[in-house]
Amino acid sequence: MSSAFRLSSAVLLLASVILSGCLGRGGVLDPHATVRSVFDEDRFRLTADYCRIHYGLDSYRLTEPRMIVVHYTAIPTLEESYRFFAPVTLDTVLRRDISSGGQVNLSAHYLIDRDGSVFQLAPDDVVCRHTIGFNHTAIGIENVGRNAAELTEAQASATADLISRLVARHPSIAYLIGHYQYLEPGLPHHRLFREDAPGYRPTVKIDPGPAFMARVRTLLRERYGMVLQE
Repeated sequence: MSSAFRLSSAVLLLASVILSGCLGRGGVLDPHATVRSVFDEDRFRLTADYCRIHYGLDSYRLTEPRMIVVHYTAIPTLEESYRFFAPVTLDTVLRRDISSGGQVNLSAHYLIDRDGSVFQLAPDDVVCRHTIGFNHTAIGIENVGRNAAELTEAQASATADLISRLVARHPSIAYLIGHYQYLEPGLPHHRLFREDAPGYRPTVKIDPGPAFMARVRTLLRERYGMVLQE
């Protein structure tokens, strides 16, 4: 066995150990996504605390998700977006508006770059903090971009393909919304809203915008014959 091969094997083994440690308590992964986990033991603990306060649940587990929420990051690049989500605790200066809601940082399950590359930040079966009132039941997809105008066709295509795979893995999913729709009480998904923390108020959102969501829905229907409720 060559020294180069032994070194390569050691590197792969180390990567495997690190990855298993990061994912440890959750394991539902997308086969077409590159894993860049933001979870460790501290984040699992803080997520469990968040779920207990906001949803009356004694677990960080996301079991039988019912909906998918699509976002944009409001950040221009993949690496800057990742650096925002990676810290375990919330930046209480930058996000003073939601700092009363708990210590755990914002995150989503998936992050899609402007070229359509898909990265998985958390397993499907772990709660992420991305949509007030719905984190206990929603998988979050973030698209890199400062605003709706920066979102690309490649992102819409990758988002639709990812949603089709998520629904195949989780038949319990019935609803698909853009973040801007989460507070609309007339939409079917709103019956899942839950917020137990006294005084914690939802914030108004505009991402990722109606045009992007319309394109995603069109691709889902044309490619997969899939129509999800809002």
